[in-house]
Amino acid sequence: MKNTWNSLRQELANRVGIFCRDKALLECEAVITGCSGGPDSVALLLLLTDLIRAGSKVKLYAIHINHNLRPGDCDRDAELTAKICERLNVPLRTVSLDVEKYAEENRLSEETAGRILRYEAFENYALDLKESEGFVDVRIAVAHHRNDVAETMMMNLFRGAGLEGLVTPRARTGNIIRPLLCCSKSELTAMLEEEKIRYAVDMTNLESDGTRNVWRNVLLPEVEKMTGVSPSNSLNRTYSLIEDDLEFLAEEAEKAYESCLVMLGDDDSGIRSLDCHKTAELAPAMNSRVIRKLWHDTFGNLTDFEAINLKNCAELISRKEANGETVIPMPFSRKAYRFGNRFCFCKENGEGAVARAIVAEMGLLAASGPVSLEIPVPKVYGREGMIAVKIPNSDLHINIYLFENKGDLEYNNFSWFCPFEYAQDGKLMLFNMAADPQNRVFGKAGAAGSKKITRLFTDIKVPESAREGILFAARKNEDKILWIPGVGHAEGFTSPLSRERYGQSGGTKSEGMLKITLERRQYGN
Repeated sequence: MKNTWNSLRQELANRVGIFCRDKALLECEAVITGCSGGPDSVALLLLLTDLIRAGSKVKLYAIHINHNLRPGDCDRDAELTAKICERLNVPLRTVSLDVEKYAEENRLSEETAGRILRYEAFENYALDLKESEGFVDVRIAVAHHRNDVAETMMMNLFRGAGLEGLVTPRARTGNIIRPLLCCSKSELTAMLEEEKIRYAVDMTNLESDGTRNVWRNVLLPEVEKMTGVSPSNSLNRTYSLIEDDLEFLAEEAEKAYESCLVMLGDDDSGIRSLDCHKTAELAPAMNSRVIRKLWHDTFGNLTDFEAINLKNCAELISRKEANGETVIPMPFSRKAYRFGNRFCFCKENGEGAVARAIVAEMGLLAASGPVSLEIPVPKVYGREGMIAVKIPNSDLHINIYLFENKGDLEYNNFSWFCPFEYAQDGKLMLFNMAADPQNRVFGKAGAAGSKKITRLFTDIKVPESAREGILFAARKNEDKILWIPGVGHAEGFTSPLSRERYGQSGGTKSEGMLKITLERRQYGN
Protein backbone atom coordinates (compact mmCIF):
# COMPACT_ATOMS: atom_id res chain seq x y z
CA MET A 1 0.00 0.00 0.00
CA LYS A 2 2.84 2.33 0.85
CA ASN A 3 4.46 1.75 -2.54
CA THR A 4 1.13 2.42 -4.29
CA TRP A 5 0.73 5.66 -2.31
CA ASN A 6 4.25 6.79 -3.14
CA SER A 7 3.69 6.02 -6.80
CA LEU A 8 0.43 7.98 -6.97
CA ARG A 9 1.74 10.96 -5.04
CA GLN A 10 4.92 11.05 -7.10
CA GLU A 11 2.98 10.69 -10.37
CA LEU A 12 0.67 13.59 -9.49
CA ALA A 13 3.55 15.75 -8.27
CA ASN A 14 5.42 15.13 -11.53
CA ARG A 15 2.31 15.85 -13.60
CA VAL A 16 1.53 19.07 -11.73
CA GLY A 17 5.19 20.12 -11.96
CA ILE A 18 5.21 19.70 -15.74
CA PHE A 19 1.87 21.53 -16.02
CA CYS A 20 3.19 24.43 -13.93
CA ARG A 21 6.36 24.66 -16.03
CA ASP A 22 4.44 24.57 -19.32
CA LYS A 23 2.10 27.32 -18.12
CA ALA A 24 4.81 29.27 -16.21
CA LEU A 25 2.59 29.22 -13.12
CA LEU A 26 5.36 29.23 -10.50
CA GLU A 27 7.61 31.83 -12.12
CA CYS A 28 7.14 34.18 -9.20
CA GLU A 29 8.55 34.86 -5.75
CA ALA A 30 5.69 33.66 -3.57
CA VAL A 31 2.48 31.67 -3.80
CA ILE A 32 -0.49 31.90 -1.45
CA THR A 33 -2.63 28.80 -1.59
CA GLY A 34 -6.22 28.96 -0.42
CA CYS A 35 -6.92 26.06 1.91
CA SER A 36 -10.47 25.39 3.07
CA GLY A 37 -9.57 22.06 4.64
CA GLY A 38 -11.46 20.23 1.90
CA PRO A 39 -9.84 17.50 -0.23
CA ASP A 40 -9.06 19.68 -3.26
CA SER A 41 -7.30 22.45 -1.39
CA VAL A 42 -5.47 20.06 0.95
CA ALA A 43 -4.20 18.11 -2.08
CA LEU A 44 -3.07 21.39 -3.67
CA LEU A 45 -1.20 22.38 -0.52
CA LEU A 46 0.48 18.97 -0.32
CA LEU A 47 1.56 18.90 -3.99
CA LEU A 48 2.84 22.48 -3.94
CA THR A 49 4.84 21.64 -0.82
CA ASP A 50 6.38 18.69 -2.69
CA LEU A 51 7.22 20.83 -5.71
CA ILE A 52 8.82 23.59 -3.66
CA ARG A 53 10.84 21.11 -1.60
CA ALA A 54 12.04 19.60 -4.88
CA GLY A 55 14.06 22.70 -5.63
CA SER A 56 11.75 25.65 -6.38
CA LYS A 57 12.77 29.02 -4.96
CA VAL A 58 9.15 30.04 -4.51
CA LYS A 59 7.98 30.84 -0.96
CA LEU A 60 4.73 29.07 -0.04
CA TYR A 61 2.04 30.52 2.21
CA ALA A 62 -1.51 29.39 3.03
CA ILE A 63 -4.72 31.21 3.86
CA HIS A 64 -7.91 29.80 5.35
CA ILE A 65 -11.20 31.68 5.06
CA ASN A 66 -13.82 31.00 7.73
CA HIS A 67 -17.14 32.00 6.13
CA ASN A 68 -19.04 31.36 9.39
CA LEU A 69 -21.91 29.76 7.46
CA ARG A 70 -21.78 26.32 9.14
CA PRO A 71 -21.52 26.86 12.90
CA GLY A 72 -19.28 24.26 14.49
CA ASP A 73 -18.18 22.73 11.20
CA CYS A 74 -16.41 25.86 10.03
CA ASP A 75 -14.41 26.09 13.28
CA ARG A 76 -13.39 22.42 12.97
CA ASP A 77 -12.31 23.09 9.36
CA ALA A 78 -10.13 26.00 10.53
CA GLU A 79 -8.55 23.83 13.24
CA LEU A 80 -7.90 21.00 10.78
CA THR A 81 -6.28 23.36 8.29
CA ALA A 82 -4.03 24.81 10.98
CA LYS A 83 -2.80 21.31 11.94
CA ILE A 84 -2.06 20.39 8.32
CA CYS A 85 -0.12 23.63 7.71
CA GLU A 86 1.82 23.15 10.94
CA ARG A 87 2.77 19.61 9.92
CA LEU A 88 3.88 20.81 6.48
CA ASN A 89 5.66 23.86 7.97
CA VAL A 90 3.65 26.30 5.81
CA PRO A 91 2.81 29.75 7.30
CA LEU A 92 -0.97 30.13 7.65
CA ARG A 93 -3.23 33.17 7.88
CA THR A 94 -6.84 32.60 9.02
CA VAL A 95 -9.50 35.18 8.14
CA SER A 96 -12.99 35.21 9.65
CA LEU A 97 -15.77 36.72 7.52
CA ASP A 98 -19.46 37.48 8.01
CA VAL A 99 -20.60 36.28 4.61
CA GLU A 100 -24.27 36.14 5.54
CA LYS A 101 -24.33 39.81 6.55
CA TYR A 102 -22.43 40.90 3.42
CA ALA A 103 -24.82 38.92 1.22
CA GLU A 104 -27.88 40.54 2.83
CA GLU A 105 -26.45 44.07 2.65
CA ASN A 106 -25.49 43.71 -1.02
CA ARG A 107 -28.43 41.56 -2.13
CA LEU A 108 -26.20 38.70 -3.22
CA SER A 109 -26.36 34.96 -2.87
CA GLU A 110 -24.17 33.60 -0.08
CA GLU A 111 -22.13 31.77 -2.71
CA THR A 112 -21.40 34.99 -4.64
CA ALA A 113 -20.76 36.98 -1.47
CA GLY A 114 -18.36 34.34 -0.22
CA ARG A 115 -16.43 34.34 -3.49
CA ILE A 116 -16.11 38.14 -3.50
CA LEU A 117 -14.91 38.31 0.11
CA ARG A 118 -12.66 35.29 -0.30
CA TYR A 119 -10.74 36.74 -3.24
CA GLU A 120 -10.58 40.10 -1.52
CA ALA A 121 -8.89 38.40 1.44
CA PHE A 122 -6.48 36.64 -0.93
CA GLU A 123 -5.51 39.94 -2.56
CA ASN A 124 -5.07 41.65 0.82
CA TYR A 125 -2.69 38.91 1.95
CA ALA A 126 -0.73 39.27 -1.30
CA LEU A 127 -0.40 43.03 -0.75
CA ASP A 128 0.71 42.50 2.86
CA LEU A 129 3.43 40.06 1.73
CA LYS A 130 4.65 42.49 -0.90
CA GLU A 131 4.97 45.20 1.74
CA SER A 132 6.45 43.06 4.52
CA GLU A 133 8.72 40.78 2.47
CA GLY A 134 9.49 43.00 -0.52
CA PHE A 135 8.00 40.57 -3.04
CA VAL A 136 7.12 41.91 -6.48
CA ASP A 137 5.20 38.94 -7.90
CA VAL A 138 2.86 37.10 -5.51
CA ARG A 139 0.41 34.62 -7.00
CA ILE A 140 -2.67 33.00 -5.51
CA ALA A 141 -3.19 29.28 -6.08
CA VAL A 142 -6.72 27.86 -6.06
CA ALA A 143 -7.71 24.20 -6.27
CA HIS A 144 -9.81 23.97 -9.44
CA HIS A 145 -9.34 20.59 -11.18
CA ARG A 146 -10.52 18.73 -14.28
CA ASN A 147 -14.00 18.09 -12.87
CA ASP A 148 -14.44 21.83 -12.27
CA VAL A 149 -13.54 22.41 -15.91
CA ALA A 150 -16.29 20.02 -17.04
CA GLU A 151 -18.91 21.50 -14.72
CA THR A 152 -18.07 25.09 -15.63
CA MET A 153 -18.01 24.33 -19.34
CA MET A 154 -21.51 22.84 -19.24
CA MET A 155 -22.89 25.62 -17.04
CA ASN A 156 -21.55 28.28 -19.39
CA LEU A 157 -22.60 26.38 -22.52
CA PHE A 158 -26.22 26.43 -21.39
CA ARG A 159 -25.92 30.12 -20.54
CA GLY A 160 -24.98 30.81 -24.18
CA ALA A 161 -21.28 31.55 -23.66
CA GLY A 162 -18.71 32.02 -26.42
CA LEU A 163 -15.27 30.40 -26.59
CA GLU A 164 -13.98 32.35 -23.58
CA GLY A 165 -16.82 30.99 -21.46
CA LEU A 166 -16.08 27.42 -22.54
CA VAL A 167 -12.36 27.67 -21.83
CA THR A 168 -12.68 28.47 -18.16
CA PRO A 169 -11.27 28.27 -15.61
CA ARG A 170 -7.87 29.01 -17.18
CA ALA A 171 -4.52 27.87 -15.82
CA ARG A 172 -3.74 31.49 -15.03
CA THR A 173 -5.94 34.56 -14.78
CA GLY A 174 -3.91 37.58 -13.71
CA ASN A 175 -2.23 36.56 -10.46
CA ILE A 176 -4.62 33.62 -9.89
CA ILE A 177 -3.09 30.23 -10.80
CA ARG A 178 -4.72 26.80 -10.98
CA PRO A 179 -2.03 24.09 -10.82
CA LEU A 180 -4.50 21.18 -10.51
CA LEU A 181 -6.28 21.54 -13.87
CA CYS A 182 -4.30 18.49 -14.99
CA CYS A 183 -5.74 16.30 -12.19
CA SER A 184 -9.15 14.75 -11.57
CA LYS A 185 -11.10 14.89 -8.32
CA SER A 186 -10.86 11.11 -7.86
CA GLU A 187 -7.05 11.17 -8.23
CA LEU A 188 -6.70 13.89 -5.60
CA THR A 189 -8.99 12.12 -3.15
CA ALA A 190 -7.25 8.79 -3.70
CA MET A 191 -3.89 10.37 -2.97
CA LEU A 192 -5.12 11.82 0.33
CA GLU A 193 -6.71 8.57 1.40
CA GLU A 194 -3.52 6.62 0.71
CA GLU A 195 -1.58 9.31 2.55
CA LYS A 196 -4.08 8.95 5.40
CA ILE A 197 -4.46 12.73 5.58
CA ARG A 198 -7.71 13.87 7.12
CA TYR A 199 -9.71 16.46 5.23
CA ALA A 200 -13.01 18.26 5.78
CA VAL A 201 -16.17 17.36 3.89
CA ASP A 202 -18.62 20.17 3.15
CA MET A 203 -21.96 18.36 3.18
CA THR A 204 -23.58 21.16 1.15
CA ASN A 205 -21.50 20.01 -1.84
CA LEU A 206 -23.40 16.71 -1.75
CA GLU A 207 -26.75 18.46 -2.00
CA SER A 208 -28.32 19.43 -5.32
CA ASP A 209 -29.58 22.89 -4.50
CA GLY A 210 -27.13 25.11 -6.41
CA THR A 211 -26.59 25.08 -10.17
CA ARG A 212 -23.07 23.64 -9.93
CA ASN A 213 -24.18 20.92 -7.52
CA VAL A 214 -26.94 19.86 -9.94
CA TRP A 215 -24.38 19.41 -12.71
CA ARG A 216 -21.94 17.69 -10.33
CA ASN A 217 -24.34 15.35 -8.56
CA VAL A 218 -27.15 14.75 -11.06
CA LEU A 219 -26.62 15.70 -14.70
CA LEU A 220 -23.01 14.68 -15.40
CA PRO A 221 -23.35 11.32 -13.57
CA GLU A 222 -26.51 10.65 -15.59
CA VAL A 223 -24.65 11.43 -18.84
CA GLU A 224 -21.92 8.97 -17.85
CA LYS A 225 -24.54 6.35 -16.96
CA MET A 226 -26.32 6.74 -20.31
CA THR A 227 -23.22 6.93 -22.55
CA GLY A 228 -20.65 4.89 -20.67
CA VAL A 229 -18.18 7.73 -21.30
CA SER A 230 -16.65 9.99 -18.66
CA PRO A 231 -18.02 13.51 -19.33
CA SER A 232 -15.05 14.99 -17.49
CA ASN A 233 -12.52 13.34 -19.81
CA SER A 234 -14.45 14.22 -22.96
CA LEU A 235 -15.07 17.82 -21.96
CA ASN A 236 -11.45 18.33 -20.96
CA ARG A 237 -10.33 17.10 -24.38
CA THR A 238 -12.73 19.59 -25.97
CA TYR A 239 -11.40 22.26 -23.60
CA SER A 240 -7.83 21.62 -24.83
CA LEU A 241 -8.82 21.85 -28.49
CA ILE A 242 -10.80 25.05 -28.00
CA GLU A 243 -8.00 26.51 -25.89
CA ASP A 244 -5.61 26.31 -28.86
CA ASP A 245 -8.12 28.10 -31.10
CA LEU A 246 -8.79 30.68 -28.45
CA GLU A 247 -5.10 31.46 -27.96
CA PHE A 248 -4.72 32.09 -31.70
CA LEU A 249 -7.79 34.34 -31.74
CA ALA A 250 -6.53 36.15 -28.66
CA GLU A 251 -3.21 36.92 -30.36
CA GLU A 252 -4.98 38.25 -33.45
CA ALA A 253 -7.44 40.22 -31.32
CA GLU A 254 -4.54 41.82 -29.44
CA LYS A 255 -3.08 43.02 -32.76
CA ALA A 256 -6.49 44.34 -33.85
CA TYR A 257 -6.98 46.06 -30.51
CA GLU A 258 -3.62 47.82 -30.72
CA SER A 259 -4.43 49.01 -34.25
CA CYS A 260 -7.78 50.47 -33.13
CA LEU A 261 -6.68 51.88 -29.76
CA VAL A 262 -6.41 55.65 -29.34
CA MET A 263 -5.17 57.06 -26.03
CA LEU A 264 -6.91 60.28 -25.11
CA GLY A 265 -4.48 62.25 -23.00
CA ASP A 266 -1.21 60.94 -21.56
CA ASP A 267 -0.24 57.39 -22.56
CA ASP A 268 0.15 56.31 -18.91
CA SER A 269 -2.90 57.95 -17.37
CA GLY A 270 -5.05 58.74 -20.40
CA ILE A 271 -8.42 57.37 -21.40
CA ARG A 272 -8.50 54.31 -23.66
CA SER A 273 -10.73 54.73 -26.70
CA LEU A 274 -11.30 53.01 -30.01
CA ASP A 275 -11.17 54.42 -33.52
CA CYS A 276 -14.75 53.66 -34.56
CA HIS A 277 -14.06 53.42 -38.29
CA LYS A 278 -11.23 50.91 -37.87
CA THR A 279 -13.15 48.87 -35.29
CA ALA A 280 -16.29 48.70 -37.43
CA GLU A 281 -14.25 47.27 -40.32
CA LEU A 282 -13.07 44.26 -38.27
CA ALA A 283 -14.56 40.80 -38.73
CA PRO A 284 -17.30 40.13 -36.13
CA ALA A 285 -15.08 37.72 -34.16
CA MET A 286 -12.38 40.41 -33.87
CA ASN A 287 -14.81 43.28 -33.38
CA SER A 288 -16.41 41.66 -30.34
CA ARG A 289 -13.06 40.77 -28.79
CA VAL A 290 -11.70 44.28 -29.27
CA ILE A 291 -14.74 45.78 -27.52
CA ARG A 292 -14.51 43.30 -24.64
CA LYS A 293 -10.78 44.02 -24.37
CA LEU A 294 -11.51 47.73 -24.06
CA TRP A 295 -14.02 47.04 -21.27
CA HIS A 296 -11.50 44.81 -19.48
CA ASP A 297 -8.65 47.31 -19.77
CA THR A 298 -10.90 50.15 -18.60
CA PHE A 299 -12.41 48.42 -15.55
CA GLY A 300 -10.09 45.48 -14.85
CA ASN A 301 -12.54 42.63 -15.51
CA LEU A 302 -15.40 41.44 -17.71
CA THR A 303 -17.88 41.05 -14.87
CA ASP A 304 -21.50 41.35 -16.07
CA PHE A 305 -20.53 42.59 -19.53
CA GLU A 306 -23.15 40.54 -21.30
CA ALA A 307 -24.10 39.78 -24.90
CA ILE A 308 -26.73 42.54 -25.03
CA ASN A 309 -24.15 45.09 -23.85
CA LEU A 310 -21.71 43.92 -26.51
CA LYS A 311 -24.41 44.14 -29.19
CA ASN A 312 -25.34 47.70 -28.20
CA CYS A 313 -21.70 48.80 -28.24
CA ALA A 314 -21.04 47.21 -31.64
CA GLU A 315 -24.09 48.96 -33.10
CA LEU A 316 -22.97 52.32 -31.69
CA ILE A 317 -19.47 51.89 -33.10
CA SER A 318 -20.77 50.84 -36.52
CA ARG A 319 -22.76 54.05 -37.09
CA LYS A 320 -21.17 55.95 -39.93
CA GLU A 321 -22.14 59.31 -38.51
CA ALA A 322 -22.39 60.18 -34.83
CA ASN A 323 -23.97 63.58 -34.32
CA GLY A 324 -22.91 64.96 -30.98
CA GLU A 325 -22.31 62.81 -27.93
CA THR A 326 -24.05 59.45 -27.61
CA VAL A 327 -24.17 57.70 -24.26
CA ILE A 328 -25.73 54.31 -23.51
CA PRO A 329 -26.02 52.70 -20.05
CA MET A 330 -23.85 49.74 -19.09
CA PRO A 331 -23.72 47.46 -16.00
CA PHE A 332 -22.67 48.98 -12.64
CA SER A 333 -23.89 52.45 -13.75
CA ARG A 334 -21.05 52.60 -16.27
CA LYS A 335 -21.48 54.18 -19.69
CA ALA A 336 -20.51 53.52 -23.30
CA TYR A 337 -19.64 56.87 -24.89
CA ARG A 338 -19.16 57.93 -28.50
CA PHE A 339 -18.26 61.29 -29.93
CA GLY A 340 -17.18 61.63 -33.54
CA ASN A 341 -14.82 58.77 -34.33
CA ARG A 342 -14.01 57.95 -30.70
CA PHE A 343 -15.64 55.26 -28.55
CA CYS A 344 -14.83 54.48 -24.93
CA PHE A 345 -16.26 53.33 -21.61
CA CYS A 346 -16.49 55.49 -18.52
CA LYS A 347 -17.77 55.33 -14.97
CA GLU A 348 -20.97 57.00 -13.78
CA ASN A 349 -20.85 60.76 -14.48
CA GLY A 350 -17.57 60.26 -16.34
CA GLU A 351 -18.69 61.75 -19.64
CA GLY A 352 -17.19 65.13 -18.80
CA ALA A 353 -13.71 63.69 -18.29
CA VAL A 354 -13.92 61.86 -21.61
CA ALA A 355 -15.15 64.99 -23.38
CA ARG A 356 -12.29 67.03 -21.93
CA ALA A 357 -9.82 64.41 -23.15
CA ILE A 358 -11.34 64.63 -26.64
CA VAL A 359 -11.16 68.41 -26.45
CA ALA A 360 -7.45 68.11 -25.59
CA GLU A 361 -7.01 65.86 -28.65
CA MET A 362 -8.64 68.64 -30.69
CA GLY A 363 -6.01 71.08 -29.37
CA LEU A 364 -8.27 72.92 -26.91
CA LEU A 365 -7.93 73.24 -23.14
CA ALA A 366 -10.70 72.70 -20.60
CA ALA A 367 -11.06 72.61 -16.83
CA SER A 368 -13.34 70.29 -14.89
CA GLY A 369 -15.00 73.15 -13.00
CA PRO A 370 -15.37 76.96 -12.89
CA VAL A 371 -12.41 79.18 -13.76
CA SER A 372 -12.41 82.91 -13.13
CA LEU A 373 -8.79 83.99 -12.74
CA GLU A 374 -7.28 87.46 -12.96
CA ILE A 375 -4.20 87.58 -15.23
CA PRO A 376 -1.65 89.70 -13.33
CA VAL A 377 1.07 91.90 -14.88
CA PRO A 378 4.66 91.19 -13.76
CA LYS A 379 6.61 94.14 -12.37
CA VAL A 380 9.91 93.03 -13.86
CA TYR A 381 10.70 92.31 -17.51
CA GLY A 382 11.83 88.85 -18.63
CA ARG A 383 11.88 85.47 -16.92
CA GLU A 384 13.02 86.98 -13.64
CA GLY A 385 9.63 88.59 -13.26
CA MET A 386 7.54 85.66 -14.52
CA ILE A 387 4.34 84.96 -12.61
CA ALA A 388 3.02 81.38 -12.56
CA VAL A 389 -0.47 80.62 -11.30
CA LYS A 390 -2.23 77.27 -11.05
CA ILE A 391 -5.54 77.22 -12.88
CA PRO A 392 -8.38 75.93 -10.66
CA ASN A 393 -10.03 72.57 -11.44
CA SER A 394 -7.25 71.47 -13.79
CA ASP A 395 -3.64 70.32 -14.03
CA LEU A 396 -2.81 73.51 -15.95
CA HIS A 397 -0.71 76.52 -15.01
CA ILE A 398 -0.68 79.97 -16.56
CA ASN A 399 2.69 81.69 -16.94
CA ILE A 400 2.89 85.45 -17.59
CA TYR A 401 6.01 87.26 -18.86
CA LEU A 402 6.47 90.98 -19.45
CA PHE A 403 8.89 91.83 -22.29
CA GLU A 404 9.57 94.35 -25.01
CA ASN A 405 8.06 93.71 -28.44
CA LYS A 406 11.28 93.34 -30.37
CA GLY A 407 13.74 90.65 -31.44
CA ASP A 408 13.02 86.99 -31.93
CA LEU A 409 10.24 85.47 -29.87
CA GLU A 410 9.37 81.87 -29.01
CA TYR A 411 5.94 80.59 -30.01
CA ASN A 412 3.84 77.53 -29.20
CA ASN A 413 0.22 76.44 -29.59
CA PHE A 414 -0.83 77.68 -26.18
CA SER A 415 0.93 81.05 -26.02
CA TRP A 416 -0.59 84.46 -26.64
CA PHE A 417 1.22 87.81 -26.96
CA CYS A 418 -0.94 90.63 -25.66
CA PRO A 419 -0.33 94.39 -25.14
CA PHE A 420 0.04 94.82 -21.39
CA GLU A 421 -2.51 97.66 -21.44
CA TYR A 422 -5.23 95.01 -21.62
CA ALA A 423 -4.15 93.66 -18.24
CA GLN A 424 -2.63 96.58 -16.33
CA ASP A 425 -5.95 97.64 -14.81
CA GLY A 426 -6.59 94.12 -13.44
CA LYS A 427 -9.49 93.41 -15.77
CA LEU A 428 -7.88 90.79 -18.01
CA MET A 429 -9.26 87.43 -16.94
CA LEU A 430 -8.99 83.75 -17.77
CA PHE A 431 -12.53 82.39 -17.83
CA ASN A 432 -14.66 79.47 -18.80
CA MET A 433 -18.42 79.38 -19.20
CA ALA A 434 -18.83 77.33 -16.03
CA ALA A 435 -17.76 80.45 -14.10
CA ASP A 436 -18.96 83.12 -16.53
CA PRO A 437 -21.94 81.86 -18.54
CA GLN A 438 -22.61 85.00 -20.57
CA ASN A 439 -22.62 84.24 -24.28
CA ARG A 440 -19.59 86.28 -25.33
CA VAL A 441 -18.53 86.80 -28.94
CA PHE A 442 -15.32 85.87 -30.68
CA GLY A 443 -13.86 86.93 -34.01
CA LYS A 444 -10.37 86.06 -35.13
CA ALA A 445 -7.99 88.91 -35.87
CA GLY A 446 -8.49 90.01 -39.47
CA ALA A 447 -11.79 88.16 -39.89
CA ALA A 448 -14.83 90.02 -41.18
CA GLY A 449 -17.27 88.91 -38.49
CA SER A 450 -17.66 87.24 -35.12
CA LYS A 451 -19.76 84.51 -33.51
CA LYS A 452 -21.34 83.84 -30.19
CA ILE A 453 -19.14 81.40 -28.31
CA THR A 454 -21.90 78.78 -28.11
CA ARG A 455 -22.29 78.87 -31.90
CA LEU A 456 -18.53 78.70 -32.35
CA PHE A 457 -18.28 75.55 -30.20
CA THR A 458 -21.10 73.96 -32.20
CA ASP A 459 -19.43 74.81 -35.50
CA ILE A 460 -16.04 73.39 -34.52
CA LYS A 461 -17.75 70.31 -33.03
CA VAL A 462 -16.73 70.62 -29.39
CA PRO A 463 -18.37 67.89 -27.24
CA GLU A 464 -21.25 69.44 -25.35
CA SER A 465 -20.10 67.94 -22.03
CA ALA A 466 -16.82 69.87 -22.26
CA ARG A 467 -18.04 73.25 -23.54
CA GLU A 468 -18.50 74.88 -20.16
CA GLY A 469 -14.90 74.04 -19.29
CA ILE A 470 -13.17 75.53 -22.37
CA LEU A 471 -10.72 78.25 -21.32
CA PHE A 472 -10.58 81.70 -22.90
CA ALA A 473 -9.22 85.15 -22.11
CA ALA A 474 -11.47 88.24 -21.95
CA ARG A 475 -11.71 91.49 -20.09
CA LYS A 476 -14.06 91.64 -17.16
CA ASN A 477 -17.56 92.87 -18.06
CA GLU A 478 -16.76 92.99 -21.79
CA ASP A 479 -18.39 90.75 -24.41
CA LYS A 480 -15.36 90.37 -26.65
CA ILE A 481 -13.19 87.27 -26.24
CA LEU A 482 -9.53 88.11 -26.84
CA TRP A 483 -8.03 84.63 -27.03
CA ILE A 484 -9.19 81.02 -27.07
CA PRO A 485 -6.17 78.66 -26.69
CA GLY A 486 -6.16 76.23 -29.58
CA VAL A 487 -8.69 78.26 -31.61
CA GLY A 488 -7.21 81.71 -32.17
CA HIS A 489 -6.88 85.31 -30.99
CA ALA A 490 -8.72 88.56 -31.58
CA GLU A 491 -5.99 90.90 -30.30
CA GLY A 492 -2.22 90.66 -30.12
CA PHE A 493 -0.56 87.75 -31.92
CA THR A 494 0.34 84.05 -31.53
CA SER A 495 2.78 83.35 -34.38
CA PRO A 496 5.36 85.09 -36.57
CA LEU A 497 2.75 85.65 -39.28
CA SER A 498 0.15 87.09 -36.93
CA ARG A 499 2.87 89.24 -35.34
CA GLU A 500 3.64 90.70 -38.78
CA ARG A 501 -0.04 91.36 -39.42
CA TYR A 502 -0.37 92.86 -35.96
CA GLY A 503 2.39 95.32 -36.80
CA GLN A 504 0.86 96.15 -40.18
CA SER A 505 -2.44 96.96 -38.50
CA GLY A 506 -0.78 99.55 -36.29
CA GLY A 507 -0.73 97.40 -33.19
CA THR A 508 2.92 98.12 -32.32
CA LYS A 509 2.34 101.28 -30.32
CA SER A 510 2.77 99.35 -27.12
CA GLU A 511 6.39 98.45 -26.46
CA GLY A 512 5.42 96.32 -23.45
CA MET A 513 3.87 92.97 -24.22
CA LEU A 514 2.65 90.07 -22.15
CA LYS A 515 3.42 86.51 -23.14
CA ILE A 516 0.69 84.38 -21.63
CA THR A 517 1.26 80.63 -21.80
CA LEU A 518 -0.84 77.74 -20.59
CA GLU A 519 0.98 74.51 -19.82
CA ARG A 520 0.03 71.20 -18.30
CA ARG A 521 1.74 70.11 -15.10
CA GLN A 522 1.19 67.33 -12.61
CA TYR A 523 -0.54 68.36 -9.39
CA GLY A 524 1.91 69.42 -6.77
CA ASN A 525 4.61 70.51 -9.24
